[in-house]
Amino acid sequence: MSVRKSFLLSFFAVLCLHFSSYAQSELKWVEASSLNLIGKAFENTPNPYHRVDTVVYKGFNRTENRQVRCSAGIAILFKTNTRAIEVTTRWGYVYGGTSTMPISYKGYDLYIKDENGKWQYAASGTSKTYRRGDKKETFPLIFTMDGTMHECMLYMPMYSEVLSCQIGVDADAVIEPLQSEFRHKIAIYGSSYTQGVGTDRAGMSYPMQFMRNTGLQIVSLATSGRCRMQPYMADVLADVEADAYIFDTFSNPDAETIRERLIPFLDRMVEAHPGKPLIFQRTIYQECRCFEKEIDEFDKAKEDVVEEMFKAILKDPRYKDVYLITPKAAVSHDNTVDGTHPNSYGYSLWAKSIEKPVLKILRKYGIR
Repeated sequence: MSVRKSFLLSFFAVLCLHFSSYAQSELKWVEASSLNLIGKAFENTPNPYHRVDTVVYKGFNRTENRQVRCSAGIAILFKTNTRAIEVTTRWGYVYGGTSTMPISYKGYDLYIKDENGKWQYAASGTSKTYRRGDKKETFPLIFTMDGTMHECMLYMPMYSEVLSCQIGVDADAVIEPLQSEFRHKIAIYGSSYTQGVGTDRAGMSYPMQFMRNTGLQIVSLATSGRCRMQPYMADVLADVEADAYIFDTFSNPDAETIRERLIPFLDRMVEAHPGKPLIFQRTIYQECRCFEKEIDEFDKAKEDVVEEMFKAILKDPRYKDVYLITPKAAVSHDNTVDGTHPNSYGYSLWAKSIEKPVLKILRKYGIR
């Protein structure tokens, strides 16, 4: 037997012992909503892991209804001195796409604050046994921490509906809410890009990376494929109380829809949030455009409409708090998952590309 093969067998044997030890040890379980949930636009939804109360807000079709019940952008803040963490989830709707890792669309992503006060990636995962129709799953997330007190942030699944999330820690460990240090409240409404389709972990969408990079709290109201400035979504956004608003509204609709809906949507936002910055983003370049003529023509048409309309919008004193910025998600042609969506690195580039222009705008409004 080779030395390498012997080492690997020993390594996996140790892991199995860890699994066995922690599986047999007694854990205590805490419902995540009893800790500190951040990233929610509305605090008092009947299901604490829903982003929108779909009983109150009407007009969504079946797909949209599912999307706003998904926990994209919601994270759990807590502190604990446990050595092991497990997660038990009771599911509602569960996504099943192919462009996004299961760890992202139905998994959890753990960050722990390091000695320098920075959020450090620690662990991520999901159950490997999920099949449609299953309602409850438990899986171990981390096994051998040092038993000292740690500050933790656990991102919830990006594209699935959670009915209950319980965090399991050692029976003799402390687990309690952690006060959020994220500042202000920035609402973001957008497409699958904003929701994080194509990511490999739930905390890797560009809004979540922007949040960790800047310390500004982001609340996500992304609706993959369905961000088209619908009047009923404007009703939701009109009721969201935030310090600023960022929009990725030009990725999903065609040119005709943008021309028809942009001004009514804009007027509604200005009326609902006077004096608040409304920051619109141009859509990014889809790499599949390189050889797909119809897609290239489709995207070019809506880009032209956005430029044409914003020439007038940015000169109009009624829209003095409206801005248009340009995100960038690629520096080469290797940062995409499927020709449409960036991978996690592509989203890192997006987050960094909007950081300076967004922070510059926010400073005008005392948001730092």
